[in-house]
Amino acid sequence: MPVKLEHLTNPTEDDFTDFEKIRSETEPHGLAVDTPLREWINQSRWVIGGRFNDRIIGALLAERNGDHVRLANAGVRRITQRRGVMHQMLHFLCKWADEERLTLEFVDSEDSLSEAILRRNFERQGNLLVYKRTV
Repeated sequence: MPVKLEHLTNPTEDDFTDFEKIRSETEPHGLAVDTPLREWINQSRWVIGGRFNDRIIGALLAERNGDHVRLANAGVRRITQRRGVMHQMLHFLCKWADEERLTLEFVDSEDSLSEAILRRNFERQGNLLVYKRTV
C-alpha cells in the first residue's frame, strides 16, 4: 500500500474527518491532545499524515523546537493496520530529517511502536527514542 507523507499545517475538512477516525480507532493514545486538534495546530505544531487514495490513513503529531522535532501519538486506521503504513511514514520521516538536518524524538511509550522505531536507527536516551541522522 503506497503512502504519501504530508506535513499538514492547514488540514482540510476531509483531513479532520480522517483524523477523528484515526483518533477514535486508536484511543487512548492515537492523535490524543488536551485541546481540540484544530486549536493544537500552530506555527510549531502540525500533523504528519500518511495519505492513500486521497484519504489520511495514518497520522502522528509533530512539534518543532529548533532543530528537534518531537513526534507523538501515532495512529493508523484499523482497516489499514498491518499493511506497512507506519513503516513507510517512519521511512519518509527519517529521510526528511536527514535532508533538513533535524533530530527526531519520540517519547518512549514502551509499546510495539517503540520496538519498531528502535529498528529504524533510533536509540533510547532516557525516556526518548532519538533518531541518529545518517548525514
